[in-house]
Amino acid sequence: MTHLSPGYDIEQVCAGLAKAWEFLCGKERDFALSVSHKAVLAFTEFSYFMPLKMPTEQRIGGIGVLIQRPDACDVAAHMFGADASCLHEADLHDACAEVCNLFSDCVALHISGNSDINMDLPFLASQAVYDQITAQSSVTSVYVSCSPNAQLYVVEYYIFSQPQ
Repeated sequence: MTHLSPGYDIEQVCAGLAKAWEFLCGKERDFALSVSHKAVLAFTEFSYFMPLKMPTEQRIGGIGVLIQRPDACDVAAHMFGADASCLHEADLHDACAEVCNLFSDCVALHISGNSDINMDLPFLASQAVYDQITAQSSVTSVYVSCSPNAQLYVVEYYIFSQPQ
């Protein structure tokens, strides 16, 4: 199911995600809206989630960013100006949280239409929390970007009941 607000510009979202990735990683990468995504949205080591609330529509949702290790290393190395072999796990998590933050901005501007949107802080979802989010929500859109060694997903969720 895809729920896109009036004025939602898919090409503009994809361009925003590509620009954010280049800023964060220093590499060009294309993003596209996925039409088939059910089987590919598996938990990753770097599954981050940004809770969103649209008070005027009484909607709760969020943006999930599913990042694989090669991408986490590339982003952290670029952000911290260090060789990937010198990075600590905390560096990878800091970088992935920032990816989630910027990607959420790219998508949230378009899903809210003209409504206000409240964003919380991004957080690393454990396997249990990820399973809870996916069980209590529906996926409304998925943006995907593939590189030779990793796939990156940006997922918009509509949450039926808020995870605890």
